[in-house]
Amino acid sequence: MATGKRLQDEPHKRRAMSLAIGVAYAPFFIVLLISLYRIQILNAETNIRLASENSMRERVIVPPRGIIFDRNGLELARNRPSYSICVLPYRLPRNREPVIQALCKIRDANGEPVFDSLTLAQQMRRANSRRFDLTRIKEDVSIELVSIIEERYMDLPGIVVETESRREYPFGATAFHVIGYMGEIPEREFDTLRHQDYYWGDLMGRAGLERQYESVMRGRCGREFLEVNAYGKSLGAVSHIRGIEPIYGNDLYLSLDIKMQTVAAEAFPDSLRGAVIALDPRNGDVLVMFSNPSVDPNIFSAGTTVRNTAWSAVTSDRSLPLNNRAIAGLYPPGSTFKPLTGLAGLNIGNINSTTRMSVGCGGSFRFGSRIARCHNPRGHGSLSYSVANKFSCNVFFYQLGLRLGDENINKYARMFSLGEITGVDLPGERAGYLSGERAYNQRFASRGWRWTQGLVMDMAIGQQQVLTPLQLALMVGGMGNGKEIFQPRLLNEERNKDGILVRQNTPIVRSKIDITQYTLDVTHEALAAVIRPGGTGWRSAVPGIQVGGKTGSAQNPHGDQSHALFIACAPVSNPVISVAVVVENAGGGGAIAAPIAGELLRYFFAETEEGRAVHRRYNPPGATPTRQITRAPRQVVQVVEETADNL
Repeated sequence: MATGKRLQDEPHKRRAMSLAIGVAYAPFFIVLLISLYRIQILNAETNIRLASENSMRERVIVPPRGIIFDRNGLELARNRPSYSICVLPYRLPRNREPVIQALCKIRDANGEPVFDSLTLAQQMRRANSRRFDLTRIKEDVSIELVSIIEERYMDLPGIVVETESRREYPFGATAFHVIGYMGEIPEREFDTLRHQDYYWGDLMGRAGLERQYESVMRGRCGREFLEVNAYGKSLGAVSHIRGIEPIYGNDLYLSLDIKMQTVAAEAFPDSLRGAVIALDPRNGDVLVMFSNPSVDPNIFSAGTTVRNTAWSAVTSDRSLPLNNRAIAGLYPPGSTFKPLTGLAGLNIGNINSTTRMSVGCGGSFRFGSRIARCHNPRGHGSLSYSVANKFSCNVFFYQLGLRLGDENINKYARMFSLGEITGVDLPGERAGYLSGERAYNQRFASRGWRWTQGLVMDMAIGQQQVLTPLQLALMVGGMGNGKEIFQPRLLNEERNKDGILVRQNTPIVRSKIDITQYTLDVTHEALAAVIRPGGTGWRSAVPGIQVGGKTGSAQNPHGDQSHALFIACAPVSNPVISVAVVVENAGGGGAIAAPIAGELLRYFFAETEEGRAVHRRYNPPGATPTRQITRAPRQVVQVVEETADNL
């Protein structure tokens, strides 16, 4: 009986023991299963990468970026070889301190440490967020430092030397606002751009043409697979795995003339702000686009320390050197707008070449309770249109503005593409503003201001609008040719690395100019009168070429002195070049801005092939040479100097 009971209890004991053993070992199996899940599921990509890259590493091949040339084939942006010291976090040992200490022992030719432990530790932590991406820890290093790193590779696992291409700008600050610069992709933008063939730490165009034509010049990255040892040192390409060849970026050939650009930069006062624009009004080619102050873009291609220091100085500069004032600077056009007011009056029939206003200039003009003054307190007397334009008489144009009204003035302003985006192939262009009853009431509704009839007098002399220097250059070029306004352009051609033409920009007409031949002829005479002896723009005269232009001074609420402006085209009746100059807080356009334009125009007609051809056409061999204007007559100089600050 007892024996039978023991036999019955035996299975229960075995089950109890098995259960006890299962419970005891269950945690170990759970841990094992979790570990397998982490290894094979959660960290599968990491472990596969680690396993495959014990002997092989994928390397991104960044193709050479396209070169930028000026219209004469001079290089404005090119590439140079560079070395960077990078870290590959997944190859670093768990204890990174020995690697950091080994790097800190490296010294340069002067015996100074190349790395510091605090910066390295920060860089390592930052790099750890992207374990399989190379992160630069030292940029643009010398070949001597590369040799040291290569010699000590056994002490530096995870430290890799990368050969890169860096941007170089031979003309530095002279063409900065046109060409732009390269910069590292910010972390906040990278997750979007990584799907567009960019990699961690990559560079891209951040301003100017570098940004505008980023996709054209960049090309597409290639891939190659390198055999590496346990320390990550490359042993050469893996022969049995075919890489992906990079696609080279295309080269850009511009309309810009860098020698003319240099002339403009040298003529522009270093201490002043402003811009110079020169165009070919026959097709919209931008010959010169200079903005001051400027920045040397080579600082953005330098090493991290130099770049960060320079960037901090640039961004804290209150003169805003990163702003391209040629396309984003907004200025009242001042008296440079008067020829357009005159053109509108001529074409509508409100005036002709001999019209004299009912009220002569006595230094001021009364309209209702307002007394609007002329820049010459003694007055100009009774003037015809051309003479009024020559001496920039405000009183004449006050009365013309009242005859025209704001809608007629704006009709012709829009015909010349003022107050709107021109479409130049650069980022950051601003449209400006044309005043008038509707625009004024909308703009100042929050202040409770309303348009009054007297404000049209300010419109007529260019003190209600704000325009860019680029728009002013288009305007005066259109007044010269009298036919159309072309969209300004910097890119003429795009070619591949073999020099084969990929794309050619054709001129685009922005607007047609609908005016009579009589209006055009009188406008040319009025513009030419400004440049003749006694005119306010005589300092821009060119021997043998009839230049037409207009000086101006614009009221400036942010400074003691007015902005100095000058516009010109030459030859005035069939222009091949138009120029606009704006100098902030400088005073008179005739005294400050016109000489800058004169330097540019004289260089163009004396030194460029196009300019010399035009000069020969207007001055054939055997013709009586045109006297060079070097100074105005004595009595004229007195008048010009007396009124220059207000013209």
